[in-house]
Amino acid sequence: MGLVVGHLYPAAAVLQVFALVPILYVLGKRDVGRRAVVLAGMYMGFCYILPQLIALRLPVVMSLILLVHFTVLFIIFACGSSWLLGGSALAGSFASGAFVVVLDWVNFTVVPIWGLAQSLVRPWSRYPVLIQFVSLTGITGIIFVLGTLQSLAVNIIIRPKQRGRLFAAGLAVVFVFAAADMVVGSERPVSKLKVAAVGWTNSDEGKAGGVYSEEGFEALFAAPAARAAGGGARLIVSPELGFSFGGSERQKWVGRFAEIARLHNVFLAIGYFNEDENENRLLFMSGEGEVLSEYTKTELTAFEDCRKGDGRLRTIEVDDVRVGGMICQDDNFTRFSREYGRRRVGIVAVPTLDWRTVKGAHLQSSIHRALESRYALVRAARNGISAIISPKGEVLASYDHFEEGPGVIAAEVDVYDGRTVFSILGHWPVIVGFVFLVVYIGWRLRCRLFEKEIGIE
Repeated sequence: MGLVVGHLYPAAAVLQVFALVPILYVLGKRDVGRRAVVLAGMYMGFCYILPQLIALRLPVVMSLILLVHFTVLFIIFACGSSWLLGGSALAGSFASGAFVVVLDWVNFTVVPIWGLAQSLVRPWSRYPVLIQFVSLTGITGIIFVLGTLQSLAVNIIIRPKQRGRLFAAGLAVVFVFAAADMVVGSERPVSKLKVAAVGWTNSDEGKAGGVYSEEGFEALFAAPAARAAGGGARLIVSPELGFSFGGSERQKWVGRFAEIARLHNVFLAIGYFNEDENENRLLFMSGEGEVLSEYTKTELTAFEDCRKGDGRLRTIEVDDVRVGGMICQDDNFTRFSREYGRRRVGIVAVPTLDWRTVKGAHLQSSIHRALESRYALVRAARNGISAIISPKGEVLASYDHFEEGPGVIAAEVDVYDGRTVFSILGHWPVIVGFVFLVVYIGWRLRCRLFEKEIGIE
């Protein structure tokens, strides 16, 4: 329960610092039986996923898949941790940390219904100042720290004779990652740019024809865009599927956006449904009203009946700042976010369409992408939370459209020049953790074989 509560109430993410200690203590005792280990993992899986399924209210089939997935995952966690903690106190603690890293990677990779939004440590985006190091390690660095420190703590309790070196190892882990935080946090931006996000809900569209009436278009998009431009915004982003057009209507709609862009001399990132191609798209427009490029959403959710994009990302230049774009579910997959980091993109526009029960979870996940690749996110939501997120994970402005109605937010964001270690290498802690596990398991098996040969039980 300590592991899951932060997913529902982000401020409680700090409980994950202690959440694994009770079960690791039970699993680390030498007299625990296999049946008890399996049951512990099963109960842990239920307690972790059931509260989230109740809160998220996902479709039944998807809920059942996630229930089975996490139950199996935590049974594996229990069995593996019990075996790993039964060996060397010091090496076993680090092996346990490596094990949970590999398991979390399996979690968001093998059954990637929501991608990285499924990560066990998603809620740590609530405390970005503590996890600046994810620009080096990615989100898996967080779970390595949590898993290793709690395994060391348990071994300190179980094996008091080794308390000194185990405590020293824990301090070393804290020091290394705290130093990484300080180094990453000391980086300075090279420029700034003011950006804005416009959003609304489906109920707002039901009033007076929504964006498809002159009055609705003015109230929901044109007027908010004018206010943002008047306040100095140079890039304005609209929600995912905020508009729908095709055929002969396309020219009319592009013309309306072009008029706004030229009138205020602003760049636009428009989320819309392309009726001709049955595609969920993002259209970039210059301050002169010229269509610069279009991107088609690639990572579709189970609910979408659209044609999948080819995964080719698009970038534009706004006042010498490189800008990219993703759409909603795309930002739960680092193959897109890392590519923008490698291209030294400074800002990413993310039109989003959520619903009430997932709005908070998706925002939690999105913040990690900014931290990992060191760029700002401009998140314009329909049926969710619009947010402007700094490259250091700070939410500079946010607007919950379910609670506050249609609106616009604007903020000046820092722009960094350079690629992060994570953008270049990806989830390298998973590879290192897997290699360490193989070496440790091989060493333990060899030791047990030797003990049997000389008659030691």
